Amino acid sequence: MDTQNGSGDEIACAQMLAEALKAHNPDTLICEKASRSRGKFDSGYVYAGWGKAEYLLNVHIDTVPAGAGWTASPHELRDSGDRLIGLGTSDIKGAAACIMAVLETVKPTNLGVLFSGDEEHGSEIMPEIIRRGHYGNPRLAIVCEPTSLKVGRQHRGMLAYAAKFSGIGGHSSLADITERPLLDAARLGAAVGDYGDQYLDFGAEPYKGLCTNIGYLKSDGAYNVIPTQTEIKFSMRPPPGDSVAARAADLEAIVKDKTPHAELTQIVQLEPFASKNIDEFSQVFRGDYALTDLPFWTEAALLSQAGVNAVVFGPGNLDQAHKPDEYVQKDQLVGAADLFERVMRGL
Repeated sequence: MDTQNGSGDEIACAQMLAEALKAHNPDTLICEKASRSRGKFDSGYVYAGWGKAEYLLNVHIDTVPAGAGWTASPHELRDSGDRLIGLGTSDIKGAAACIMAVLETVKPTNLGVLFSGDEEHGSEIMPEIIRRGHYGNPRLAIVCEPTSLKVGRQHRGMLAYAAKFSGIGGHSSLADITERPLLDAARLGAAVGDYGDQYLDFGAEPYKGLCTNIGYLKSDGAYNVIPTQTEIKFSMRPPPGDSVAARAADLEAIVKDKTPHAELTQIVQLEPFASKNIDEFSQVFRGDYALTDLPFWTEAALLSQAGVNAVVFGPGNLDQAHKPDEYVQKDQLVGAADLFERVMRGL
């Protein structure tokens, strides 16, 4: 199903999964819509629970846009021997397929399954799911992402802003006496970059530094034209244990000090993640799964903030996600299904 974030139909996918889950007689089945602040379409989710959820298995059902470069339709699953090719196979519909496959032969014990939308841009739906209490309030959660069957125990947070500047514009010969929005944006970018450089040795490996980035600077000017409009976008990724809220306050203070006339918009503010007690997962992972520190953000952070002890795990390789002819190895699907069966049986 086309669930490209911002253009696909995540609600239809959630409803289809709800019908499939209903066949396995859950004690609780919730399928609802949820709105988001951007994009043309709302999102949705489905939760199924058997008994009192000890474990939650969570998979996001949305994908990134397919983009160019696919050698065939991204929405037609292709079998290529040892791998399956298609949009979202690695990130992370392969995990959803594994869960549904195991349910065909296993009656779950004290389990919740949550298929959620809108992870790939903004993660606005998971906070609403948590607010509504539609996640089973489990003790432990496995948030599925492409980790190559390794157990993700922590990752950075994420913070991003856009700042816009305006002026009357004009001929560059009048630059000394005319508002200069591009110069203001450049000065702000330099100040944000200097802030990040102060923390290059902050934290511990593999998460040293704040990963401060100036990712976008655009205006309607030219070398001989003073711009009327300029926009700059910048971000940072604080490490586990750091406070994204405190970094946000620092960045907003820089904007207020250097360019108080900027029109500042926060794009995203997401806290870092660290598993509360990874030893509690030993019953299912049993020491035969390698631990890993993740380079990307996940919604495990949101469940952790809600008090759930979480890890990140799933089939698929990050190197294959978000690119043309995305694929997942069949042996990783088998390995993930084996682990999910163990969770469902309460072993």
